[in-house]
Amino acid sequence: MAKKKIFTIGNSLTQALTDTAVAASNYSGELHVDIIPLRKIELDPNNPRDLVLNFTDLYDGLSHDDELYNRKKNEKETLKSISNSIKEQGIINPILVYKHGDKYQLVAGERRTLASILAGKDDIPAKILTSKPNKLKLSILQWIENVEREDLSLWERIRNLEKIFTAYAEEQKKTIDQITPTEFSQVIGCSLQQGINYKNIMSAPQKLRSLIQNNQIKNIEKVALIAKAPPKMQDELITACLKGATLKELKKLTTIEIMESSLEKEKRGRLLTKVNFGVTQNINVAKIIIQSVLKNDSFSFLNAKLHRIEWTDYKSVTKAFKFLIKTLEEKA
Repeated sequence: MAKKKIFTIGNSLTQALTDTAVAASNYSGELHVDIIPLRKIELDPNNPRDLVLNFTDLYDGLSHDDELYNRKKNEKETLKSISNSIKEQGIINPILVYKHGDKYQLVAGERRTLASILAGKDDIPAKILTSKPNKLKLSILQWIENVEREDLSLWERIRNLEKIFTAYAEEQKKTIDQITPTEFSQVIGCSLQQGINYKNIMSAPQKLRSLIQNNQIKNIEKVALIAKAPPKMQDELITACLKGATLKELKKLTTIEIMESSLEKEKRGRLLTKVNFGVTQNINVAKIIIQSVLKNDSFSFLNAKLHRIEWTDYKSVTKAFKFLIKTLEEKA
């Protein structure tokens, strides 16, 4: 069984960012842990959500008139296992919020918060920032909180990364396209190869992004490979991927496509001045060609030169064939 891929950030970066979060000067406020009322928590309107289910849906119940009723109902079902765990063991990892007047706006831990409401809890442990971090620090904090979640989909990870690098690009006064793989790896503490993969994914075409969003393609290496392939290859690679092609098979398909494309360009780019007879491992093919030529009365004189061919010896047959071609060129 293939080893499950786990998305992580480096220990050094985790520690560094934890130190940063704790440092009051870097966040214009202090971070502390406390128990806060669930009804005082609000969603941050500036942060895109992965769920459509909201606090009101759980406090007041789902409405059948809601056009998102079926999706919300499914999301509520998926929260039940977390809710049962909270009933039995409580919250092990506090949510992350920042103070907003007399309320608290949620940074990370939306599922834990919703599941706590579903479990009938009145309050929840939280790590509290006394003021809202800037956009980049906020998105990195959310990345730290979410990156170890096993249920986090590739689409959710991509959205997290887009938030981080949109904010990073703004600070650096550049576009996301101008961010290098090295910067990707340094900002989120991953390997350079993973940084390359993430950069490729950021430029994925809409068709590929839709498939990721619908959970039809889940493998980061496959997505990165398709995203960096020339546009005319992408549809074929996507089709193969959806049919269950392995990463190795997709790489092979990409290599074949590139070779064929290069050959086609070469054909278009210059006038061919020679005929390539190709190569065969079947001696009988060479024998048929040579004997067919010798049956022509115009070349019967070659029988004396070619009657000693060892038909089981590749070297002997190759030598005879080269001699035949040379002679034909001289006589033609």
